[in-house]
Amino acid sequence: MKPIRVLEIISGFAIEGPLGGIERFGMALAQALDRSLVEPVVCGLWAYDTPYERGWVEHLRAQGIDAFIAADWSEEDPYGSFVQAIKGMRAYVHKPVDVIHSHCQFGDVAALWLKRPFRATSLLRTVHNEREWGKRPLRRYLLTNGLYPLLFAQELGVAQTVVDNLNRRPIARLLHRQAVRAYNALDVQRFADVQVDRAALRAELGLPVDAFVVGSIGRLVEQKGYRILLTAVPAILAQLPQTHVVIVGDGEQREALQAQAQALQVNDHVHFTGPRRDVEALIQTFDLFVAPSLWEGLPTVIMESMAAGVPVVATAVSGTQELIQHQKTGYLVPAHSPEALAAAIVKFDGMETAVKHTITTNARHFVQQNFSIQAVARQHEQIYSLFHPDNPVD
Repeated sequence: MKPIRVLEIISGFAIEGPLGGIERFGMALAQALDRSLVEPVVCGLWAYDTPYERGWVEHLRAQGIDAFIAADWSEEDPYGSFVQAIKGMRAYVHKPVDVIHSHCQFGDVAALWLKRPFRATSLLRTVHNEREWGKRPLRRYLLTNGLYPLLFAQELGVAQTVVDNLNRRPIARLLHRQAVRAYNALDVQRFADVQVDRAALRAELGLPVDAFVVGSIGRLVEQKGYRILLTAVPAILAQLPQTHVVIVGDGEQREALQAQAQALQVNDHVHFTGPRRDVEALIQTFDLFVAPSLWEGLPTVIMESMAAGVPVVATAVSGTQELIQHQKTGYLVPAHSPEALAAAIVKFDGMETAVKHTITTNARHFVQQNFSIQAVARQHEQIYSLFHPDNPVD
């Protein structure tokens, strides 16, 4: 039986910013799939004019994976950008695909447009977030709740909360359509292979030698809760004046967050690095990783911190609670509470070294055992096989 040809659609390859863990997972999945079973084609809908994204395309191509960017993104004309992405995909993909698998909201819509011209037998989509179309509830009602249970052969959720939300939709229940839990994952070896000169990297970031470094990596958007983290900084500095906060990434709220740090008079202790490609090294310069998200799917960056042996304080939201077991693999605090976040960070600094070591050891083992990209790739191979065109139809 020939390999099933799967078009994997992600938003793009600008994973250092403004995109992130979802897109990195899409790339890692394509790399981990057994090429004798699956022939992946990775499409980034848009180019975001960042330094690294074209390099990721070439990186995949060097491994024998067909990869391309369909169009340029325009913040001023998102609908025009979508039309151009459809045209770009149709111009690039000449050989039919068997399955179109989307990993993003606009990719879901694109899959509907492309099924016929690409002669795909089935459409699949992975929901990476607890809230779809957060700013467009009408789209959520029409697409997520209405059309998608009818038109997608299989829907996957990256966390149990996501799966439960999908299974509660009235049309899905009426049709007995059950979503499948398929966790995000990562290549743990990425962190085992990195040699880090912490002192040199901290010096590059402008951090004092004796700083207590609280770090976070992600898109600078409302969902990620950086406004809450910055609000907590004055209370943290009142008790731990040697604290420095490093925020890695880019996004629509960057200027607003920098202005907030200025207004709070903590800008000397808050460092916005912008997009960085050396995430594996950066994480290991942190004393503590903080994830102040307001909602989540299953955040890859928390897995990365756990795999790197860096302790995590995170908000107790949906998928994050499937990663962090409080006081066993990390620490959980209520969302939307700068007071609770500040208290947890201060409390962590005062913990005994042996307790911190136990937490980070538990966390690393938990990720290795449950969120390996190899295991998740095997699950996807089994799912794809159900839709192989050579399989008999019941």
